[in-house]
Amino acid sequence: MTRVTNDPAVDLDATVLTLLDGLEAPDPAVRDEGSTWPLIDLVTSGTLDDQRLRTLGESLVKRLEHPRVEARSFAALVLAYVVRAGVEEPGWFSRFARWYVTEREVTGYDPQRGWVHVVAHGADALAAFGHTARRPRHVLDAAVERMLNPEPSVWREQEDDRLGYAIAVTLANSQLSAEDAVAWLDPVRHAFAAGEPGPVPPFATNTMRTLRMVHLLIATRLLYADTELSVSNAEAVREALADVLHVVTPWMWRATRN
Repeated sequence: MTRVTNDPAVDLDATVLTLLDGLEAPDPAVRDEGSTWPLIDLVTSGTLDDQRLRTLGESLVKRLEHPRVEARSFAALVLAYVVRAGVEEPGWFSRFARWYVTEREVTGYDPQRGWVHVVAHGADALAAFGHTARRPRHVLDAAVERMLNPEPSVWREQEDDRLGYAIAVTLANSQLSAEDAVAWLDPVRHAFAAGEPGPVPPFATNTMRTLRMVHLLIATRLLYADTELSVSNAEAVREALADVLHVVTPWMWRATRN
């Protein structure tokens, strides 16, 4: 990785612009090691002040409308680190969510293009937003909409793990009400109940795997940025998750709800 130092001779604004342009590079070496991780290093090292982080964040949000999926996906990944650094502007989440729930290019890894990983990178941003959101239910609703989006294939590059983690982090947000901590699952329950005999649709498989990860995470010592999180309604959430998953695997355990 090319490391950007605190050398005062370095023009940070020009450097950031150059790295941003690299996010759309078709060459994965330029896009990943040459641009994405140097940008993340600038964010996490404290090299950029809050104003520069706001400017960077706004540029990243705008890139969610870029014609190249690589630019959209890697903009979301870097945006996650900007939000984790404590910098967020009104409207960022709504613009991010509008892109994330409707993105149709969900390739994980491509032999020629390398990592694309839209669902995973978006999940990382979702976790960052969900950790501090004043209205965490909106974050959970976006996660559900992404899961239930008709996908062309089953996720195979741990997208379900990353999205499940984002949901678990959001469930630990103290602003989440006890009612919303379980009500976000209602659309999933309805989707599962509407299932028909035959091959399992990719969205259903993706959703099952994601929710199983959520169930696991809230039963463990969940970490975010090396800090242990607690889900205050964990027992009720685990019960709700188990009951929703029971719809698709009714022979595995006895449901706790009618």
